[in-house]
Amino acid sequence: MNSIATRMMLEKGVEIVGAVARSEAKVGRDLGEVAGLGRELGVVVSDDAAEVFRRTSPDVAVVAINSYLEDAIDQLRICAAEGVNVVTLSEEMLYPWETSPELAEELDLAAKRSGATLTGTGYQDTYWVNMIGLLMGTAHRIDSVSGRASWNVDDFGPELARDQQVGATEAEFQEWLENAQRPPTFGRNVLDALVADTGLTPTSIKTTTRPDIASSATFSQALQTEVPAGHVIGMTDVDEICTAEGPRFVFEMSGRVYSEGDGDINEWAIAGEPDVVLSNGTVPTQLTTCTQLVNRIPDVINAPAGLVTVDKLPRLRYRARPLHEYLA
Repeated sequence: MNSIATRMMLEKGVEIVGAVARSEAKVGRDLGEVAGLGRELGVVVSDDAAEVFRRTSPDVAVVAINSYLEDAIDQLRICAAEGVNVVTLSEEMLYPWETSPELAEELDLAAKRSGATLTGTGYQDTYWVNMIGLLMGTAHRIDSVSGRASWNVDDFGPELARDQQVGATEAEFQEWLENAQRPPTFGRNVLDALVADTGLTPTSIKTTTRPDIASSATFSQALQTEVPAGHVIGMTDVDEICTAEGPRFVFEMSGRVYSEGDGDINEWAIAGEPDVVLSNGTVPTQLTTCTQLVNRIPDVINAPAGLVTVDKLPRLRYRARPLHEYLA
């Protein structure tokens, strides 16, 4: 994801002044080589974010490492402490106020002290939050909002594949589900953002999860391994939030290793007056995750300090010109 974003930023006139990685195989190499651009950029990959920030004084850090705030907190703390704005693909950072309130408040206060803005974005920014919020605005009365989406685990690297329990047996999956301290689902943060954006009051929240099972041997590109038939290739989470005002929100999201013929979907239905539906067909989730990350950069730099979620930012816009021309 960082490699795709690197190319896109360069094509939008961004000056990349530093690069940070955890992998020993990447540290010390030129970013252009690591990102597969076929040319050197004169930026050597480091493993010391604080040193890079102090040496280069960047306007924004683009962070695409992990999904959950508990895992991303160390990187975000460094950015906040150094006063560096952040736009991240960490899914929970889309709206962490309900799922990790203490960590969210810590980051918000730290960012306000240093003058930095921290924002989570990505595919869900438009396709699961802002587009649905606009659709809801076309209704006079809403009884329910139902969404169904899928994405290919192999598009997002090995860390996310492991989070989705790819390769586990059904018994191992059930043991993990019953005994692990489950992080929030990606859908939960989406529904939290939609409920908050419309000013509704949650009365109950429920999540159910089922494994997606390989019907035949399936190769995982992310893990570079073949998952045997009968083993887990991902999972489907179903999140539900009921509200005091009446509307009920349900989102079914599947993240799995795709077989031949599979494709990303994004479908939503609003029941009420009137009934309205949205279907995006086959969505290029990987690319649109990165395009929204890059197009949000000016919004994040222009935003007030603190942890600012996408529902508080301007509507996402196409950036035809170099990104610095959109700064306030």
